[in-house]
Amino acid sequence: MSYKNINKKCPTGIKELDHILGGGFDRGSIVLLAGHPGAGKSTFAAQFVYKGASEYGEPGVYVSFSESKKEFYEHMKAFGFDFDKLEKKNIFKFLSMISIADEKIVGSIINNIYGAVEEIRAKRLVIDSITSMLEAFTLKEARAFLHANVLLGLKPYGITTLLIADLPWGKETIGHGFEEFLADAIIVLKLDEKRGLTRRILEIRKNRGAPTPRVSYDFVITNEGIKLYVPLEASLSGGFTKERAPTGIPELDEMLGGGILKGSVVLISGPSGTGKTLISLNFAIEGARRGERVVYISFEEPRNQLKTAIRNMGVNLEELEKYLYIYSLSPRLFTPAALYSFYDKLLEKHKPSRVVIDGAYALARHYEEEEYLELIRNISLLSKAHRVTLVVTALSNIISLEEVGISTIADVLIALWFDISGGYIRKKIAILKQRGSWHDARQKELVIEDGKVKII
Repeated sequence: MSYKNINKKCPTGIKELDHILGGGFDRGSIVLLAGHPGAGKSTFAAQFVYKGASEYGEPGVYVSFSESKKEFYEHMKAFGFDFDKLEKKNIFKFLSMISIADEKIVGSIINNIYGAVEEIRAKRLVIDSITSMLEAFTLKEARAFLHANVLLGLKPYGITTLLIADLPWGKETIGHGFEEFLADAIIVLKLDEKRGLTRRILEIRKNRGAPTPRVSYDFVITNEGIKLYVPLEASLSGGFTKERAPTGIPELDEMLGGGILKGSVVLISGPSGTGKTLISLNFAIEGARRGERVVYISFEEPRNQLKTAIRNMGVNLEELEKYLYIYSLSPRLFTPAALYSFYDKLLEKHKPSRVVIDGAYALARHYEEEEYLELIRNISLLSKAHRVTLVVTALSNIISLEEVGISTIADVLIALWFDISGGYIRKKIAILKQRGSWHDARQKELVIEDGKVKII
């Protein structure tokens, strides 16, 4: 029996990967999915077949040589994949296969797979893994078997097949080597350690369906499955408007021509102790007082310490907690991909109009400069797409010509520094840049009294 979907592309179920592949895999293709142990192969495959059945109306079959049906169903519930529900609708079948001992058993298994595909008119198939299936053969027999029974045997069904293969540590060749030549597309999942952080990397080694812009992407496994970290395009929607967002510091608003243009990315840069956090807190508190949702992320100070600082400013924090959401994060626990995914979820969850990222410089100590700049750039673009006014603090003295790599990303650049003269140490502030609006370019003195900021 032959049946085909008229759509040319078969979505993978991973939104970012579908965008990269121009819609997904070519329908009816054989995809080789290889990877290190624990890299996420089964999660990728489960997401592929689950999304296919639940969202695209494409029944699927999952063949496993390592997990029982009960174990698989329980593990996948952590990602919200309810395979039991799909099975009851007769749009999914799970085949748990015994250990393979000889060629006769393999032949029986292939017949069972064909039978399951016929029974539910499957359009997606996962075999987890072909490494186990081919162990019963010699190299020559394995190649002939895979070509005749899997590749040619499945073609009449027009079914998109995902073949999982193990990639041992330290090796680049998948399986016996010939598997790569028989596949239409090859996806490799790897685990890599950099600066003490374990990262998951997805490589697109081969794709006959469409060219890809780059070879590898960081990805994370969330409670909704796999999510790729893809650099955003500068042409995304959003940007600053003519409306103003008051900072909570009247003198600073005056210097800015009435406040920050909403939708701007603001960089506050200065040495430690110059008042970056206090200015940021004033901006966050002012937004909450106006009934705006505000997210405050700190990479340097504990959450309770920030709450104490707010109370020391004479603010009734309990009245603002409905609008102000404070997070204290450790950069050591996040890869750039994981942090970007976390930020994306915060925007979806709280839908803030203001966000503060205090202590972004802490990220620079844990990430390489290029990936740090790319992360801040992507967070800035994502913020603009969500119409968020973003304030970021960085530890550097621009006035002393210390370079701040993210300064070119910012729409507004506020410099803080110390001026030592006449035996006194004074804090200074100046607006170096504000796109789209006039600003006061004069340097002024910043004074902190009783937790409050004043500009003279």
